[in-house]
Amino acid sequence: MQNKFDYPVLQQRKRARRLVAGIVLIAIGVGTIYSPYAEAIPAFARKYDVSCNVCHTRQPRLNPYGQRFMENGFQLPGTRDGGVTEKRLFGGPLDGATLDAIGNYMAVRFRADIQKPDFRDSGATETADDLDIVFPNVVNIFFAGTATKDISFFLETEYATRGAEEPALRFERAYLVFDNLGGQQIANLKIGVFDPASFFAFPTHRQQLNPVPAEAKTDSFPPTINRIPLLPLAFASKMYGMSRGKSYAGEADPSDPDALQEDFSILPFQPFLYNAPAMTGLSVHGRPFGPNFLYQIGVAQNKTAETTAKTRWDQYITLRYDLPFGEYSAFQVSGFYYTAPKAAMPTLNMAGTLAYADQAVDWNRYGIGARWTSHWWDIYGSVVWDEIDQPSFTGVGSTSTWDTSAMGVSVEVDYLLNARWLLGTRYDSMSAGGLIRGMPGWNQPMKQDASFIGLLAKYYPTPNIGLYVRYHYNLESSATLPTALGGGEHPATNLRSMAFTGIDMAF
Repeated sequence: MQNKFDYPVLQQRKRARRLVAGIVLIAIGVGTIYSPYAEAIPAFARKYDVSCNVCHTRQPRLNPYGQRFMENGFQLPGTRDGGVTEKRLFGGPLDGATLDAIGNYMAVRFRADIQKPDFRDSGATETADDLDIVFPNVVNIFFAGTATKDISFFLETEYATRGAEEPALRFERAYLVFDNLGGQQIANLKIGVFDPASFFAFPTHRQQLNPVPAEAKTDSFPPTINRIPLLPLAFASKMYGMSRGKSYAGEADPSDPDALQEDFSILPFQPFLYNAPAMTGLSVHGRPFGPNFLYQIGVAQNKTAETTAKTRWDQYITLRYDLPFGEYSAFQVSGFYYTAPKAAMPTLNMAGTLAYADQAVDWNRYGIGARWTSHWWDIYGSVVWDEIDQPSFTGVGSTSTWDTSAMGVSVEVDYLLNARWLLGTRYDSMSAGGLIRGMPGWNQPMKQDASFIGLLAKYYPTPNIGLYVRYHYNLESSATLPTALGGGEHPATNLRSMAFTGIDMAF
């Protein structure tokens, strides 16, 4: 893997950022000049001729009505209007097709910011603590809507300039939904690449404090973590010392830490399993018992961490209960259980040689979440627990000690001062599990808890454009890595704080 700090790669990134920024600015400029609606709003708002705030508390958070709209396959709640609303019939009623205008299918989300990290020990990271203009940060292009009655689709491409990979345009999510099978909201079948937690009270996507990815190298072990991510730590894997096994290692010598593939290491801070941003699979959801109760049953396709990787089928279930309180207030509580067989391989780096556990471990994840919206308030949180099998080693590594359970908590409070201003704060805490000590002589444990407080102020000149400042502060005290792993400030505590100012807009 190319080092992201090499000069040619940096130059390539800068050129790529300028190119995408130019394209976006030209698109905005053309739209401003030629469109009678210069303050262009996203696809569904255009289709139904409504404000973004019909479905959003404030972009990008969905309100209860917006959640129902998504559950019903981008059809108005209680209807099956996907084949008629704003559709034009081509070819006649017998053999024709109904299509939307392209503007009713397509939307763009654009994010850019200026960021400034502050590290306790700048010598323990390759990430500079200089002021950094990230323009653009992320560009998402969406194609979503209804192909016809009760058949909907969603395609999301993403151009991201942060993280370890080089900037590129990639599909992140892409799926089809066959809606209202057996009757209105009895069963809706979703198949493709999607986020399993989309119906959870605290979903993986659509956060006011947008996730900031890690700057890390997963083709080393332990992974080189230059800067931990800033995201809901309840979603993180929370486990240290885990890899995807020998199938991601060098074929000639799986014990060689210099011959590993990208994604060999499982970061303890990355969103994982049920809370992953996207996974291939299928799920069925619906409300067969009335408007208050929602179910979701699904499977996700992955690879086992065994010596010879096999296809594994993770299974999960989500239950959610919604309770409205009048016109402007609602409460919901949800729970999930997710099981992943042979999902990870406990791994040790013993003086430059990798040692693997006797077998891959099963990984179970379960959690609860709740949300309360009332007039100007939007409060939501989640507690997620993780459990793995007790690792077993033969020979080298048999004296290692492990914690087989972990827990994470994330709570966010957003408050609308008025129609333009939103204030928010989020608390994240992770009680880590996984590797404690590789051998009795380690002077420090490998696993390290993490906790942050995030603050946000966001100004909306229009409902689809948000200008923000945000600040994250590390609540943990300084901690060091074991001397056997090089010592120095631990990645979980090294980022003391990080400040941002930027824009988040959709059109």
